Amino acid sequence: MAIVKMKRLRLLALRPEREKLLRALQHLGCVEIREPAIDLSDPAWEGLGKPEAAGLEKAKEQSLQLSSALEALRRYAPAKDGLFTPLPQATEAQLFDDRAYAEGLEAARQVLEAEQALAAKAAEQAKLQTQKASLEPWSSLDVPLDAEGTATVPVHFCSVPVKASFAALEAAVGQATELAQLIRAGSDRELQYFLLICHHSALSEANEAMRAFGVSRVTLRGWTGTAAENIALLNNRIAALGREAEQTRADITALGSKRGLLRRCVDRASQEISREENKLRLIDTDAAFLLDGWLPAENEGQLEKVLSGFQCAWEITEPTPDEYPQVPIKLKNNPVTAPFTAITEMYAMPAYDTVDPNPLMAPFFILFFGFMMNDIGYGVLMVLGTALFLAKAKPRGNMRNMMSMFFMCGISSIFWGCLTGSFFGDFLAKLFELTGASVPGYHDAAGAFVWFWKPLFTPINDTITVMIGSMILGVIQVFVGMAVSVEEKFRHGQALDAVTQEIAWYAIIIGAALTIGGPMIPGAPAVLGTVGTVVLVVGVVLLPVGSVLRSKSALGAITWLWDAYQGISGYFSDILSYLRLMALMMAGSIIASVFNTLGSVFGLVPFIIVAIIGNTLNLVLNLLGCYVHTMRLQCLEFFGRFYQDGGKAFRPLAVETKYVDILKEEM
Repeated sequence: MAIVKMKRLRLLALRPEREKLLRALQHLGCVEIREPAIDLSDPAWEGLGKPEAAGLEKAKEQSLQLSSALEALRRYAPAKDGLFTPLPQATEAQLFDDRAYAEGLEAARQVLEAEQALAAKAAEQAKLQTQKASLEPWSSLDVPLDAEGTATVPVHFCSVPVKASFAALEAAVGQATELAQLIRAGSDRELQYFLLICHHSALSEANEAMRAFGVSRVTLRGWTGTAAENIALLNNRIAALGREAEQTRADITALGSKRGLLRRCVDRASQEISREENKLRLIDTDAAFLLDGWLPAENEGQLEKVLSGFQCAWEITEPTPDEYPQVPIKLKNNPVTAPFTAITEMYAMPAYDTVDPNPLMAPFFILFFGFMMNDIGYGVLMVLGTALFLAKAKPRGNMRNMMSMFFMCGISSIFWGCLTGSFFGDFLAKLFELTGASVPGYHDAAGAFVWFWKPLFTPINDTITVMIGSMILGVIQVFVGMAVSVEEKFRHGQALDAVTQEIAWYAIIIGAALTIGGPMIPGAPAVLGTVGTVVLVVGVVLLPVGSVLRSKSALGAITWLWDAYQGISGYFSDILSYLRLMALMMAGSIIASVFNTLGSVFGLVPFIIVAIIGNTLNLVLNLLGCYVHTMRLQCLEFFGRFYQDGGKAFRPLAVETKYVDILKEEM
């Protein structure tokens, strides 16, 4: 339960063995390759270079092709994966099988070509539909679309805005000339269409009469035969394209059987990308290459065993204090505290050679979450839901960590629910009241019925108790954070700071509590207040002494007042922040009670319906609120006492998959 000790690796190996060695390191999964601090533009390093990026580009291209094929299958042949469907298992040999990879790439090519063909057919159908729409207005005319009339009486295809009166247009043309005739065709949303048959000698008069109506000529080049004949041909082609598209969709659906292979190939491509990206961090010569990186000290023996099979030289050393900011961070915890690594990574990784916060945070997080949720029913749902998901879906990584964390928080909620007697709020009390059932039970201090057993306290009726309890929990966590800070300062040779800061404030807070609260405790000895005063005075004296010693001047005797003000306001506000524990506990209880009471007004059946809906909503809100506020208390009030961030997570070259679980095997 600590930050894993790391060692630095420097490796010089033959270039022909580079691919094989990188694959071996990827299988081992314990070496993080980093960029060496070498300026290749410096003439002193002439002859050194970086590996080519062609392999990375190829791997990315293949990954994109495979992922696109999977996305196409998702659209045309959706998978029937359920929420609790576990990932299939595969060995590394199956993952890196070149024949299977080639087959997957071929399947991806077929899927993408089929999708492209489908897109082309859809585009052609859209084009034909547009052509059909342009011919529809002329379908009533038994006139060839390429008709031009005669030399003396030409035929013109025309249109006029739909808002214009066609009758007025005909009248205007008739007044202008008797040698013109308008034959109305059809219309669409914007235009009316008609034929103009006019003797060439009267064409100018007809055009002049039509100009006021906004008439324009329609060009129908490339068409032969009537509009109806062409529409029939277009319908036949559109129908044929539809059948072809259906066949293409069926072909894509049939390729859905390759989904598992494609997923495994996507994971294979991601391994290639990872290895090629790490390769670009190497330094090359014509005959050899240099690798610089980090590994956990506990894996040193395994690495040396692997490297002994190659013609290479290596050096493994302890990091110096100057290198600590560069050392990647790996956290090692037990099954109870490991799930909280997800929270630590969301906040910031600790600096190397400091404290792993997970073992310290885990019990408080679990305790605080359950304190705010405090309901047996909600806790049981959390435990059963997360246990079922973990057992059936077998999630990995952060998802597994989050589910495990909520499982433990559910147990804590059941514990606190047992103390308050809450089961979906007062659901059982209302249920028994509506059904008239006579069951053994207890009543709380306000006289409300509580099933199971007599509650130790209830949030609604024992507000002061809940408030004091919240602040006591806050003081305990703050004191633990201060204790960790004291230990760290002593370990790093900062004893003066530890004594005149955290220990001084221990004395001030405890001394003040004994001085003020000692006389209020029934039967407490009178000397308790005196002891508290002495402890308080010692703490108050240590603050200015420490300030003077640190500043090494009389100025410290003045600046300590500001430090004292900041300390008092800081500790006071931090402890008050823990009142959110009380607020969330009361809010959840009150909301559940409101929904239960609201439903009980209308009878048994409405009560059950409203209670289910209301408590479901309350559970969701509580999950979010309890998680956010518990995490806030850890990240601000607790971590602020001792936590030193600045570390970067350990990211070794390893086999990391999305779609399959890899069964580890010996090389």
